[in-house]
Amino acid sequence: MVLILVCTKFYDDFNTLLVDNNYIPSNTKKPFAVSVRPILNGLLEKGYKIVQEKQYRPYINDKEIFARVLVQKCD
Repeated sequence: MVLILVCTKFYDDFNTLLVDNNYIPSNTKKPFAVSVRPILNGLLEKGYKIVQEKQYRPYINDKEIFARVLVQKCD
């Protein structure tokens, strides 16, 4: 059995970048939404900060999807 992990990125209805599968964009200064796993894997220790203390609830096609956390690269 072969497991292929595809890094995905897409935008929600409010044009916020959502990333999956531990894909972390390094070329953006704008906040983007990640799941909790990259944060547990040490994302905050690599120059990123949490932008919003609450959960971010993205909508795609007017349907709510899994909650995320908004993070941004520190200057």
